[in-house]
Amino acid sequence: MHPLANLSQARISLFCALIVSSTLLCAQPTGAPPADGQKPQHRGPPQEALDACKSLKSGQDCNFTSPRGSVKGSCFAPEGRQLACRPKDAPKDGGQKDGPPPASPKK
Repeated sequence: MHPLANLSQARISLFCALIVSSTLLCAQPTGAPPADGQKPQHRGPPQEALDACKSLKSGQDCNFTSPRGSVKGSCFAPEGRQLACRPKDAPKDGGQKDGPPPASPKK
């Protein structure tokens, strides 16, 4: 076998590996909206959290069972949203990163 034949086979193998890895890299999700033109749906509270506050008022203690286990919290409804059981360890701002900073306490 000719010594350059082994070198050519190595180059072909390397080229094929690059093509396969490039294809896999391009196939990763980008976070772009679906191609069918529909807007991605915003996730809200799970149905169990909504059901837990059906007969309660804002601020009252509530609990529900989620796939992750038992959740204790209080009923809360952001402006214009449905009342739901917010876990006690949930961020007070609902996890929102945008918007104005919290107001400073008045002295």
